[in-house]
Amino acid sequence: MNNNLYRKYRPLDFDEILGQPHVVKYFKNALNKQKVSHAYIFSGPRGTGKTTTARILAKVLNCKDPQGYNPCNKCENCVSINNNSFLDVIEMDAASNRGIDEIRNIRDSSNYRPVYGKYKVYIIDEFHMLTREAFNALLKTLEEPPSHVIFILATTNLEKVPDTIISRAQIINFKNLSEKEIIEGLKNIASSEGIEYELDALEIIAKKAKGGMRDAISMLEQVEKFGEMKITHEDTLDILGLFDENFIAQFVENVSNSKIDEFLAQSEDLFNLGKDPEILLEQSIEYIFDSLITEKKDNLIQLMGAFNDILKDLKYSENKRLIFDVEILDFMHKNSTTPSPMSYEKEKTPYKKQVTTEPVSNDTQHPIMKKILDYFSDPHEKKSNMAIYFALLYSNPEIENDKIHFKFSSGQKLEYEILKKYVDELKVNIFLLIDGSYEITFSLEGGEVESLTQQKERANLREKKLF
Repeated sequence: MNNNLYRKYRPLDFDEILGQPHVVKYFKNALNKQKVSHAYIFSGPRGTGKTTTARILAKVLNCKDPQGYNPCNKCENCVSINNNSFLDVIEMDAASNRGIDEIRNIRDSSNYRPVYGKYKVYIIDEFHMLTREAFNALLKTLEEPPSHVIFILATTNLEKVPDTIISRAQIINFKNLSEKEIIEGLKNIASSEGIEYELDALEIIAKKAKGGMRDAISMLEQVEKFGEMKITHEDTLDILGLFDENFIAQFVENVSNSKIDEFLAQSEDLFNLGKDPEILLEQSIEYIFDSLITEKKDNLIQLMGAFNDILKDLKYSENKRLIFDVEILDFMHKNSTTPSPMSYEKEKTPYKKQVTTEPVSNDTQHPIMKKILDYFSDPHEKKSNMAIYFALLYSNPEIENDKIHFKFSSGQKLEYEILKKYVDELKVNIFLLIDGSYEITFSLEGGEVESLTQQKERANLREKKLF
C-alpha cells in the first residue's frame, strides 16, 4: 500500500459519501436546478467529510462531462483536481495561513478569470482560525463576489466565526457518522484490501473513532499493519491502548465499593503496561452510561461525574499517575460509608521506633503516628486528606526522641510524590497536631533528606490554634 487507506478510499463523487444523506440531497437538488451559492460554510466534527465534499463540488462545477449531479472523474479537469494540480481549485489551511496578507492574496487573485474551468473554487479549511483583520478582508469579498468565484469555508468551531461572515454564506452542517455506518465502511475497505477481520474488532474501532470516518480508517490501517493483514480483537485493544470490558467492570466495581487494595493493584497494572489512565476513565464513563440505560443508580451517576472531573484534571497534568491515584483514593474516602476493607498483617515493632515496608496495624503504631493518621482519615474532619493518609500509611516512619522521619523505598515513589504534592498542608496540620515539638523530615531511598521544619514557620504556627 503506497497510499494511506483514507486517501485511497476517499469518496470521488456524492454517491460515495457516507453518513451525510442530507448533504448529498441538498447538492443533488442544487446542481440539478443549477442554483449554486457563491459561498458555503461546511460546519461539523473532524473526519466527517467536509473537505471531501468541497472537492467533489469543485469537480462537478468544473467537470467537462458531468454525470447528473456527479463528476465524471475521467475528464482532464476531474483528474487534475483528484491529483491536487488543478489551478482553479485553491485549497488553503487557515490554521497556518491565518493572516490578512493571505486573504488579500485571495481577494486579488479572485478577480482573475479561471484558467481551465468554469469556476474558481476557494476551499479554506479551519477558517475559524483567521485573525480579525483577515475576517474583515474576507467579508468584503463575500459581499461582492465575482460571478466565477465560489468560496467553501470549512470549520469545526462555527461558534468562533463572526456573524457577519455567517450571514453571507449558506451553512451546511455535517454530523458524526453512526457506529453502524462506520463499520459498514470499514467492512468494504477490508474486503477490497483482502484484510481478514473479527467483527468485534471493527466495532471497537468504530466506537473509538467517535463518529469520524477518517480516524476509523487510520486506526484500521494501524491495526492491520500490526496483525499482518488480519485484524483481531486482542490486537485492536493493544494497538489502540484500550481496555477490555472485564478490566473496566472491575475498575468501576473497585472504585464504587471503595476496594482500595484492589484499585491500587489495578492502577499498578495499568501503569506497568504503559496505558493511559485518561482512556480508562473515558471507557469507564461509557461503560457506566450504558449500564444506566438498563438500571439507574444514583451512585453510578455520581461516579460518572467524578470520573469526568478527574479526566479534566488529567488532561493538564504532567504527573498523571499521581493525580489519578490521589483523586480516585480521595473519591473513595469521601463516598465510603463504612471503613475500607483493608487487611494488613500485624508486625511487632519497637515502641519508640517503627520501620516497616507495609502499612502498620493500629495496634502497633506509635501514638503520634496514630494521631496523625486518624486526623487525616477522619471523614468528619474538614481538613482530612486520604491522599496524605495513604502516603504516610505506606511510609516507613522512624520516631526517636523529638524527630520523625518518613522513609520511602524506591518502590514507594508514588507515595513519596503524593507527600511532596501536599507538603504545605502536611506542614501546617502536623505542626498544629503535635504542637510543633518534633523535627519532621522525609526522604526517598537514594535521595536527599527533605525537612518540613523551618524555625520561622514553626514560630508562626505555634501562635495559631487548630480548634
